[in-house]
Amino acid sequence: MPLLDPLKPLARTAKLRLLKRKADRLARITVAAERGESPDLPPPVFIFACGRSGTTILGKLFAPHPEVCYLREPYHLWAAIDPTLDVTNLHVYTPPKLWWDVNDTTDTIRTRFARLILGERERTGRRVLIEKTPHNIYRIGLLEALTDGNARFIHIIRDGVDVARSIDRLASNQPYKMAGRSDYNQWWGSNGLKWQRLQAEGPGRGHFTEDEVAQLTGNDQKGAYEWLTSLGETDRWRSTLGDRLLEITYRQLTASPRETITALAAHVGASTPNAWLDEASAMLSPERKNKGSELKLPARMAEQFNRYQEHFGYENRACAL
Repeated sequence: MPLLDPLKPLARTAKLRLLKRKADRLARITVAAERGESPDLPPPVFIFACGRSGTTILGKLFAPHPEVCYLREPYHLWAAIDPTLDVTNLHVYTPPKLWWDVNDTTDTIRTRFARLILGERERTGRRVLIEKTPHNIYRIGLLEALTDGNARFIHIIRDGVDVARSIDRLASNQPYKMAGRSDYNQWWGSNGLKWQRLQAEGPGRGHFTEDEVAQLTGNDQKGAYEWLTSLGETDRWRSTLGDRLLEITYRQLTASPRETITALAAHVGASTPNAWLDEASAMLSPERKNKGSELKLPARMAEQFNRYQEHFGYENRACAL
């Protein structure tokens, strides 16, 4: 074991506390975005998907772009905007809410969003704002309200079986540890809060029945349900978002990197300097596969899962319980 490994949980806990204190401080500072962003600026962009689908590498492609202010999973900022947005209770201890609608915004949330998220353009001097938080896929309505229906979105889809197996590995092996937080699971959060919210809120949003969701016991099955609900939410909003939504598959990104990255840049309103295209393309490697046991789901869930797999060109299939 490396000498510093036992210190990592302490360092991680200290870093999270510092981030939250910084966010609380920024929430009190007025920024120009509160008066409305300049029409000369491209609209803010949100990358979302079911986690483990490629959002991290997608964000990394944009991070070195000279025009882009990239926010990678700024959970501390969302917690400062409203504590119940901290779905996994990484920064606060409070009952969270996973799904957010257009009418859930308040003047306080709107002001803090302008200061903490939109204000990053002013603080960094970068014209293109891109934020990546996977479970913003359950907050499309809120984001629509906060951006007056002008935001752009990028949705990346990866093989659902690979996603479910990746979630299973993270949730089961617990590589992410913090001092004094034995309650915290890297995937499901404090005492399984994210799964609790998926299970409690998903059926009411039309994502299968309570009885079907109750049959999901393994982390791979729960991960498959998260994948299904994320795709279902995108379907729900697709007609409203129109061409403000760009969908790509992880396979498309890795198989045709330069072409796909060029399309992504056009969607967010960024230029395509050759140096950046070369650097971004070099970050991508062939699509990885995750080995594991057969994915078993309730019959209707397996059918929907396999329809999505076929639609997006993925070969793996789930089978019925």
